[in-house]
Amino acid sequence: MVRPADGVDAEVRAVADAAVRLVVEVLAGTRPPHQLSLVAVPGVCRELSRRGDAVRRGRRVVPPKVLSSRLQRPVPAVAEVVAVVVVAGRVHALALRLQHTRGRWRCTALETTAP
Repeated sequence: MVRPADGVDAEVRAVADAAVRLVVEVLAGTRPPHQLSLVAVPGVCRELSRRGDAVRRGRRVVPPKVLSSRLQRPVPAVAEVVAVVVVAGRVHALALRLQHTRGRWRCTALETTAP
């Protein structure tokens, strides 16, 4: 689990929180998918772009919410984040894998129950 006094974990937590927020906003259609490139690898961006396009077509946009999130560090260069979020008025699960490469944390994998 995250140790609050560790500066590295504070950095990972900040990146994880930002990544969850960005992903949920793209899924809800309140943020353009290209802005994910700040925190995610191209494959994750493409997948969320497809999902976000489906949400934007014909649906009323409801602001998303992050209800809770948890972070764990299975190894030093990897962080895994799980979150419970509300997208389009429905509760969904979200899981992200963050990896530290080339001096920065990036989301390299994503799973969600959101459409």
